[in-house]
Amino acid sequence: MKLPEVLEALLKSEDEALEMRASAEQEAKAIIQKAHDKFAQTQEALLNAARTDARVQVESARQTAEEEALHVSELAKAGRAKMRENFEARSPALIAKLAEGVADRYARYSPHGEPR
Repeated sequence: MKLPEVLEALLKSEDEALEMRASAEQEAKAIIQKAHDKFAQTQEALLNAARTDARVQVESARQTAEEEALHVSELAKAGRAKMRENFEARSPALIAKLAEGVADRYARYSPHGEPR
C-alpha cells in the first residue's frame, strides 16, 4: 500500500468513526430522553394514585365523621327522651310530696302566724 492510499484509508476511517460517534451520541440522547419520559410518566402515575388514595381517605373520614355525629345526635335525643319520660313519671309524685310538705307547714301555724 502506498502512502496516499494509507492516508485515504485513514481519512475514511476517521470519517466513519466520527459518523459512528455522532450516531452513538444521538442514540444515547434518545435512550436518555426515553428513560426520562418513562420516569416522568411513572412519577405522574404515582402522584395521581396518591391523590386518588388521599381523596378516598378524606371522603371515608368525612363519611365516618358524619355517621358518628348522627349516632351521637341520636344518642343525645334518646337520652333527652328518657329524661323527659322519667320526669313525667316521677314529677306528679314529687310535686304532691312537696305540696303536702308545704301544706303541713302551713297547718302547723295558727291564723296569727304563730306555731301551734
